[in-house]
Amino acid sequence: MKPPSPFYKLNKSQRRGVLWTLLLFLIIHLLISLVHKPSRQDSETLVVNKETQLLIDSLKSLKIASNKVRDSIYPFNPNYISDFKAYQLGISMKAVERIRAYRANGNYLHSEKDIKKVAGLSNAEMNRIRSYLKFPEIKIAKKATKARVRKEINGVTVEALQAVYGIGPVLGQRIISLRKQLGGFLIKDQLGDVWGLKPEVQEQLWMHFKLDSVPLVAKQNINDLTIAQLSQSPYVSASLASSIVALRTQQDSLTSWQDLDDIAQIDSIKKARLYLYLSFN
Repeated sequence: MKPPSPFYKLNKSQRRGVLWTLLLFLIIHLLISLVHKPSRQDSETLVVNKETQLLIDSLKSLKIASNKVRDSIYPFNPNYISDFKAYQLGISMKAVERIRAYRANGNYLHSEKDIKKVAGLSNAEMNRIRSYLKFPEIKIAKKATKARVRKEINGVTVEALQAVYGIGPVLGQRIISLRKQLGGFLIKDQLGDVWGLKPEVQEQLWMHFKLDSVPLVAKQNINDLTIAQLSQSPYVSASLASSIVALRTQQDSLTSWQDLDDIAQIDSIKKARLYLYLSFN
């Protein structure tokens, strides 16, 4: 048989004293635990402080990286300044906009004086960015070109005309024939009256020849000429001469080019040609 526990050997009063002692010990231990337990607010404050510190550390890292970027500036052409380059150099966007407006008009910055004036930069700002500016070198290409000596078209030969691409013997002879009929070309547009001569070939002709020497033409009074005399005038056929004289007889006299508008044979081009040789007084 197992011997009884020493606790039971105590009398009733002694056992009660032991129990109260144990109970008091538990209460004291509980109070101590409550006093030293961190509150929820303290925990949250601790967490917040850690997050804030992390943010501060990140901002410091960004600042260090930003300073490194600012230090990594290479020479550049200010005519093509970017927003980032302006940020690196500490140039305001207002100054950048002035440069871009200047460039939009087809202008270029060629010197420090140009960028200072256009961008409106101070001496201090110029001193800060001067070492980074790289202006383009202006090179003027010189070509040894031999000037083409153009001959007077009112004096060239058929052979000279045939030297132009698109002019053969037939067209060359037509040009000479019209020139002879007119007594010499007075205006360049008369070359367009040569039948079969295309506009692009006319352009080629004027690259080789010029029209500086023109004949002196005494304009004839359209009211004084007979049909035969009118038909001798350039651009006036016998039928056109008859129509002009008939209209003149009907109106007693012709006073302006508008009077000829009723004649179907006379259009604006024909009128411009007749103007070179005829008048109304």
